[in-house]
Amino acid sequence: MLKTLTVAQASFIALLARTARAQRDAGLVHVPERDLAASKGARGDHNPTAAELGLETVRPDDLQAKALRDAVAELPPEARTELWILMRIGQGDLAAEKWHHGAVDAARLGDAVVTAALVEDADLHAHLAKGLYQAGA
Repeated sequence: MLKTLTVAQASFIALLARTARAQRDAGLVHVPERDLAASKGARGDHNPTAAELGLETVRPDDLQAKALRDAVAELPPEARTELWILMRIGQGDLAAEKWHHGAVDAARLGDAVVTAALVEDADLHAHLAKGLYQAGA
């Protein structure tokens, strides 16, 4: 199944994804529970922004997220396709025996969409680990 991507590369990207997730989750620690659970009055703004709740969005220059994006971008397109297929297998959207269907789907979506799906998946680490296991790698 894996032709261009190695198990070591997939495992390394999974590790980067786990650290990027930890960095993302660290921003949620400082949110007061009362701000999330309080009922809002009938007047005023009913949709508070992330800044009002104490949440900070992940900046594009955050080290862990940048390392993940760079590692995925450095892979050849064929390896990114294989990584995306592993992610889809790990998500339960594709059976390991239907690898060729994943390749067709990735080709139809294009490399930019495949790359974006990889770096934006919050649970990429778990999906890759499960995909590697189910693919027998």
